[in-house]
Amino acid sequence: MQYVGIDFGTTNTAVAIADDKGAVQLASLQGAPHWRTVLYFEPGGKLSAGAPAIARYLETDREGRLVQSIKSHLASSSFSKTTIFGRRWALEDMIAAYLRQIRAASPIDLGSRAVVGRPVRYWGAETPEDDERAVGRMRTALATAGFTDVVFEMEPVGAAARYSARLDHDELIVVADFGGGTTDFSVIRVGPTAGGTVLANGGIGISGDAFDARVIDAIVAPALGRGTKYVVDEFGGEALVPAWLYSHLRRWHYLSFLKEESTLRLLERVTQGARDKVKIERLTRLVDEDLGMLLHRSVEGAKVRLSGTPEDRVALDQIELDLPIARPGFDSWIGEDLDAIGRVLDNVLERAGVNGKDVDRVFATGGSSLVPAVRGRLAERFGAAKLEGGEELTSVAWGLAARARQVFG
Repeated sequence: MQYVGIDFGTTNTAVAIADDKGAVQLASLQGAPHWRTVLYFEPGGKLSAGAPAIARYLETDREGRLVQSIKSHLASSSFSKTTIFGRRWALEDMIAAYLRQIRAASPIDLGSRAVVGRPVRYWGAETPEDDERAVGRMRTALATAGFTDVVFEMEPVGAAARYSARLDHDELIVVADFGGGTTDFSVIRVGPTAGGTVLANGGIGISGDAFDARVIDAIVAPALGRGTKYVVDEFGGEALVPAWLYSHLRRWHYLSFLKEESTLRLLERVTQGARDKVKIERLTRLVDEDLGMLLHRSVEGAKVRLSGTPEDRVALDQIELDLPIARPGFDSWIGEDLDAIGRVLDNVLERAGVNGKDVDRVFATGGSSLVPAVRGRLAERFGAAKLEGGEELTSVAWGLAARARQVFG
């Protein structure tokens, strides 16, 4: 018997499998421990996901359509379908297509049962109805992909299960899960006798993608014409380039859908009358040539490298973009986000009835937990000696598989 845990993330997805004896291993996805959560649609109808999707995107010179961060649409009441090469795709069908590709890439038959991770709060969920919508859509997508017996578990609880598997004693821990779209906190008693008792949890739709968006707002959008004007009539009347273009630019899951006919026609009009043609031509090429993934990879890469160096650059040769970025600037741009995240942590600790000195360990997981400013905030609150990380992109999947053995075993 095998027990499957699926961590379907905004940015990355991982799958783990537990056996009857409790041993857990990550499912190799064509040789990789995790995949990017992306889909690539080609004009002829071919569809690929994860690492193969990115490879095809580059091989075909971006002639298709790359869709990213599809998880971030789950709670939205305004987004349900999109048209890709003449076919209408429901959000659930896109997620199901991705999950089927995951199933096909796994060397082990994943079966129909799984424990699937969910954030404490889905990105964009403001009401209980939004949360119900997100869970319902996810359940539909899973069933369409063949996972008909599903239990949802909080992602930080999965991470806690991974951490507690190392312990020979009980601890009171805070799990800080900094993902692509959301940040979640859980206060949990773990260990051989504690049994994973959750005292409180909470989350917010701010994390790695939001940090990337701050970089785009600060240095990329101005280099692509934000704040510039264009001529709108034969009398020389001017208007600002529409700000909503740059709002879409800052998020992967919006940028993926900018390449619509109406947007391309607008960009053509703006380019014709642009006061700063170089910048607007960069923006137009970015959208028309579907360079969003490359732009965000450049932004994310610079962010990651800033964890080990004080300065770096955001560069995209295809549109002659080369912008300096320094860690102090980046830290200041995300300060407002870190404050909001900190308030959620305050609330979780208060509801759990504990303070920093009561906590034995802080298990920080998710790719954004490696950002120095993030770790600095946690160290200020709990002390650097209490911070622990590791397996940032796979610990949740590991823990979900362990939970699947408890649930289905």
